[in-house]
Amino acid sequence: MTRSLLLLSLLAVTLAACASAKDIEARNEARCQARGLQPNTKNYEDCMAQVETERTNRMEQRRREALEQPYVPPLNRGY
Repeated sequence: MTRSLLLLSLLAVTLAACASAKDIEARNEARCQARGLQPNTKNYEDCMAQVETERTNRMEQRRREALEQPYVPPLNRGY
């Protein structure tokens, strides 16, 4: 169970890293516009920075959680 969770976590992190910079920026813009902010305004730029910071913090938290998982050796040792 723990091993499966670790593998799923690593897969999620890997897939999240596969998003291109354009995709990430487009999602950030969509989030800020959904909040009712207009492009080329101070509040919009602040929102873009905040959304990017939140994303970075989530990725770092997931990385730390994956590293904190204990290593479970495989049961099949090959002999």
